[in-house]
Amino acid sequence: MKMEHTMELTVEHSGRFCQSCGMPMPEEELLGTEREGVKTEEYCKYCYEDGEFKQPDITLQSMIDLCTGYLVEQGMNEADARGMLAQSLPLLKRWKQEGVSK
Repeated sequence: MKMEHTMELTVEHSGRFCQSCGMPMPEEELLGTEREGVKTEEYCKYCYEDGEFKQPDITLQSMIDLCTGYLVEQGMNEADARGMLAQSLPLLKRWKQEGVSK
């Protein structure tokens, strides 16, 4: 039952999501940048800057662990957060390219 509530939270946000961490990016100030300084709608400023990932060697599991902490800080149950991220992050562009083994 809790998972249904978690999925509702995900669906509530329409629009841009970071294709690395899954964070909603409703404001332009959250967008990452390409080398030329142009904003990209694919990645947030916390994951991507100047055309490069800020943590190029982070694994999918480490990203799940990192993001779980932020969601728990925002009041989400840890197990629900971890489950949601484990289900959704592998579908994002960064992790599809890298493969799930990373």
